[in-house]
Amino acid sequence: MKEIITALMIWLGANSDFNVDMDIPQVLFLPQAEMEQRYYDGAEKHGDLHAFYDTKRDTIILPDTWDRRKPWDLSVLLHEIIHYVQDQNDIQFSCVQEMEGPTYPLQKQYLKQVHDFDWDYDLLWHHMVSHCPGRI
Repeated sequence: MKEIITALMIWLGANSDFNVDMDIPQVLFLPQAEMEQRYYDGAEKHGDLHAFYDTKRDTIILPDTWDRRKPWDLSVLLHEIIHYVQDQNDIQFSCVQEMEGPTYPLQKQYLKQVHDFDWDYDLLWHHMVSHCPGRI
């Protein structure tokens, strides 16, 4: 796993302005139900949870079904690595949604460049999930 994370961080550094000169994050694999329990912590569940970055523990949480042979799963790990890098660089955001601004475009770029996979997400959806409520 260390080699995969290192490769993804090198790709991120080459394809963004993020400083990636840092230790690699810890990764924890959990069953989907336990992952959701940790993430939502009693709050109402919304949408599909593919993974998350735990800022309190500097740890990326992935489902135990994550597969290094699947391009989508690798891109999900990259997505969470971006959040780790944002956190380690102390990048400030007005709200948690703003953290998603660069993540989806970079994830899409990675899928295309590295795996020749076209992920055509809706730009309005990206706008909605990457801006603070009330500022849309």
